[in-house]
Amino acid sequence: MEVSKLTEISNLVFEAVELASDIVMEIYNSGVLKVENKHDGSPVTIADKKCHEILFNSLKSIDANIPILSEEGDTKENREDLFWLIDPLDGTKEFINRNGEFTINVALIEHGKPILGVVSAPAVHETFLGFAGRAFKILDKEKIEITSQKQSEEFCLVTVSKSHKSEKDQAFINLCKKEFSEVKELPTGSSLKLCRVAEGKANIYSRLGPTYQWDIAAGQAVVEASGGLISSLNGQALTYDFISEKKNPLFYCSGDPSYPWQDIFAKLI
Repeated sequence: MEVSKLTEISNLVFEAVELASDIVMEIYNSGVLKVENKHDGSPVTIADKKCHEILFNSLKSIDANIPILSEEGDTKENREDLFWLIDPLDGTKEFINRNGEFTINVALIEHGKPILGVVSAPAVHETFLGFAGRAFKILDKEKIEITSQKQSEEFCLVTVSKSHKSEKDQAFINLCKKEFSEVKELPTGSSLKLCRVAEGKANIYSRLGPTYQWDIAAGQAVVEASGGLISSLNGQALTYDFISEKKNPLFYCSGDPSYPWQDIFAKLI
């Protein structure tokens, strides 16, 4: 897709995400939160459903011909060359626990790759946008261009999950401590982990457990636009399909594509 068209679409998507963020925050601040469980046992709230509805309608108004695959949707279309991939509320546990680190994720997928991504974290007033080789952080309405950070040989900042740090995650951190003189952890929720790498506040994030496509597509667009990389542990590129059941491989997100992280992960797997 041409950059001029992506720029036009990005502005409309940003507006849609801002609208959805306002509704989510109304629910978040209301103090009344009904939690249900989906068929897989994961939690869902009215915020998930309301946000899905707003995003679905807004994206259809941008281009009714582009199908939408959403965590909270039931779309049955099958078109693989161009589609929206959205997670109306990533980090529902963070939302329920009221730690603020939940996000709204919208990605545009073309030929299996995320070419545009918007990640909004409304409770902390941050939105991230990435497309066509440029990434931005919007903080309280101020738009700042961001770039990922080159990996130091001495120091490494690892962003880890706030809600589900695993034994494998700790094993990876232990490996990092053998490679670097100093290693620090940055516990973070939802797809903000990817965005912390994109803006240079973290060097590496690895996901050594199951995730769905909508969890990371928007974040990947931001990371890659900032100069970073998301890859499977064995170096294969991630691809996205219009299949709701599809899960991601185990992957890592690095701010420096030239650093040989695969050599470290080879010791882990």
